[in-house]
Amino acid sequence: MSVVLGIDTAGPVVGAALVGPNLERTWSERVVRGADAVLIPAIARLLEDVPSLDGIAVSIGPGAFTGLRVGVATALGFAVARGVDVVCVSSLEARAVMVEGQRVLALLDARKSRVYAQTFDTLAGLAKSEAVDAALETVLPDAPFVAVGEGVKLDPALIAGAGGTIAECAEHSPALAVAKLGQSRLGEAVPAQAVALAYLRDADAKKLADRL
Repeated sequence: MSVVLGIDTAGPVVGAALVGPNLERTWSERVVRGADAVLIPAIARLLEDVPSLDGIAVSIGPGAFTGLRVGVATALGFAVARGVDVVCVSSLEARAVMVEGQRVLALLDARKSRVYAQTFDTLAGLAKSEAVDAALETVLPDAPFVAVGEGVKLDPALIAGAGGTIAECAEHSPALAVAKLGQSRLGEAVPAQAVALAYLRDADAKKLADRL
């Protein structure tokens, strides 16, 4: 089994996780600003006594632009240092797969009373909708459904009124899920210079290298 580092900084709770044979380490922290100041040392601690990596997985969006830049830049730095490729993971899918269900609504707070949202059938491993930047009331799927992700805090009553339940892990970091998705998709890994952000509010998104 491959050893993979996962990183997620799409929301206010940033996290990292390491998975491999008989190996599972996680770290997360709610950060208001300066995520890189805590993220990089935390990853260094996770990688202590780990001689080699097979890949790094990172959430590329949608999510908070500044947070995504920090997470992806950190992933690229470690990827280059360790000589490995990067698996790009949707931040919404990473949150959805923390829950088992035929209708799982992944939500991130997009500010201005909007959410980044996408619905998944995690039992079948399928996306049931496209990722969107929209008002919460417009993205609620048919009941019953489970909502997960930091965006659930926007209006829990609205979610409940539509026949949804909020997952117990709703506001947890999905870094472990990112690492496991990366582990299962190492065949899709790309070189660091090919990684691009998936930011729904920037239709002309360029490769990360053009942004930094």
